[in-house]
Amino acid sequence: MAVACQAFESQAPKCQVEALTKRYGTRAVVENVSFEIAEGEFVVVLGPSGCGKSTTLRLVAGLAAADGGRVLLGGKAVSDAASGLFVRPERRDIGMVFQSYAIWPHMDVFENVAYPLRVRKRGNAEIKQRVENMLALVGLAGEARRSAAQLSGGQMQRVALARALVFDPTLLLFDEPLSNLDLKLRERLRLELKELQRRTGLTSIYVTHDQAEAVELADRIIVMESGRVVQVGAPHELYRRPLSRFVAQFISSANIFPGRVLARISDDCASVRTETGRELAATHDGSVATGDLVDVVIHPEDCLLGERAPEAPDSHHARIVSRRYQGTSTRYTVDWAGAPLEVAALGSEAPLAQDSPVVLTVPRERARIIGRSAIAASAP
Repeated sequence: MAVACQAFESQAPKCQVEALTKRYGTRAVVENVSFEIAEGEFVVVLGPSGCGKSTTLRLVAGLAAADGGRVLLGGKAVSDAASGLFVRPERRDIGMVFQSYAIWPHMDVFENVAYPLRVRKRGNAEIKQRVENMLALVGLAGEARRSAAQLSGGQMQRVALARALVFDPTLLLFDEPLSNLDLKLRERLRLELKELQRRTGLTSIYVTHDQAEAVELADRIIVMESGRVVQVGAPHELYRRPLSRFVAQFISSANIFPGRVLARISDDCASVRTETGRELAATHDGSVATGDLVDVVIHPEDCLLGERAPEAPDSHHARIVSRRYQGTSTRYTVDWAGAPLEVAALGSEAPLAQDSPVVLTVPRERARIIGRSAIAASAP
């Protein structure tokens, strides 16, 4: 089933993908994928390796031809498998930043950035002005005549970004552009990239398998699994209201375990019992019934460890199995009813000792029930 992304209200879609399909032999690597992206929106396509996210990006860019469906940019079709329409990538007015940088080492920084303008036969004065503006925008002012072969990885990625922006594209595409960089540099460039997109207002599609990257950058996230879109939403929506076990696992490091619904407590809350004997109350979307097999999602940071009486609502006996001090937080593994549970406690101290008994509190409004039969989909 195709899942359509809902673009910002009152804005015409900048990019529309309709029932896009791509096969290699008999295997569909992208199957019936549909979404819309509004003017100025930063959308991240997230999923594991092999899920079809990069292929989807290539189909939008025109680097591959679809076997089914359409791609429209600014309301105009640039690809339509049914009619045979296919606009070549250089005519789609799209900028693209690759994982491999694709920097020409025999050119200096200026010429790397200027290349798209020279191909479009722009005048020398315009080229000089645009390149200088872009280099200043990406933090490379003064580096124009430096050899590209002498640049660091982070500088190369800035050059690639400037080159993609210099001709004022309609749409900017990113294919895992930060994955070759070290952790600290990735974190810094994420902040710079988001700020750059905010200042330019450029409509962007960003492909990654890194959920932290997706959550930090995205206005909306499109989650893909096995060639299909399985859920779409703002980062906080996917984090708090995953519609499937796959999305819950991929968007966070949540505790996820199976259980059976004992009873509905209210329209959006039910009690659940697991195979190990855990009993807890958790929220749901209204679609579960008594006796249903379900999955329960609990984020480590939503659990509390302390000395309150276990008779208090949503509190349970537990025991500290291990702890990992992580500076600003401590990660605990606790034994709760014979099975482990991960708990993250904020703070610079780790006061709870290994093997000590504790009271574990799991607020029902923070525990989430996912029905096993739920099909991940976004409302149109």
